[in-house]
Amino acid sequence: MELYMYEILEDYQFAESNAQREELFASFCQMIWESPNQRTIVDKPITFRVKRRLLGTELGQIFSSYSSISHPVCPTSTKSTDFASLIRQKLNNLYTRYFDDSVCCRKEYLNLLRYPKKLYFQWETSLRDETVPWTFSPQALATHLEEHLAKAQQLKETYARETMQLSWQEFQNVAESYFRRLFEHYKPLDEYQNSQELTLYAGAWNEDNFCIRYFCRGLDGYFKNYQKTYYGLYNANSRRGVTYGRCTCGNLFLQNRQHNRKLCDNCRKQSRIHSYSRYNQKRA
Repeated sequence: MELYMYEILEDYQFAESNAQREELFASFCQMIWESPNQRTIVDKPITFRVKRRLLGTELGQIFSSYSSISHPVCPTSTKSTDFASLIRQKLNNLYTRYFDDSVCCRKEYLNLLRYPKKLYFQWETSLRDETVPWTFSPQALATHLEEHLAKAQQLKETYARETMQLSWQEFQNVAESYFRRLFEHYKPLDEYQNSQELTLYAGAWNEDNFCIRYFCRGLDGYFKNYQKTYYGLYNANSRRGVTYGRCTCGNLFLQNRQHNRKLCDNCRKQSRIHSYSRYNQKRA
């Protein structure tokens, strides 16, 4: 018999003893962590094929050396529709986003990796259509592509510095503490429908949809607050509209109204020390 998420949450809410609540909560956690939708990292290649008639040319040989570029990825979606798989997918994505420095899903980085493929098809088109510009010599092309991939690597390292340090086991413990809060604060769908907080149409929703969305949105918010706490910026009484910046060292910092600020407090201090040091050396 299929178990629904709303049944677990309601049973927890109306349990007669703490022991029953603990049993339900432990069972839920076990279902999430033992879900078949495990987090996996695989190498995904960005590929293209240089046409045989072009392989003998200098440009064709250069493009051929970039015809397969691999990068690690972690699947971000699942075909499964049960609540355990969907919530586990959300957790997998959150760990990739905040804590895994080996995987980079940023659009700017991926566009740089795809650039040789894009440029190859531009060259191939220019051979058929004189209106399509092509100005690269073999040497210029080789230098151009090397610079783009070097920039991609630098960008990946920059994004890697923005991740926080947390093992998967520690992440599970943190996530379970958030599960507990979500269990405690859960309100059934009919309570929302009968209040002014939210209006839903039962024909377009079912209770498990509601519970899954409630959990996913709750986890989003909790891990955003975790990040602020990690960098010492969390303030439960802060108003909306507070803006944060990202330093080149990877630290998150509070911008307040200084929108042109680029460095965190520590890096600003080090920069001043370095500037004073250079100034004193010039005077000496």
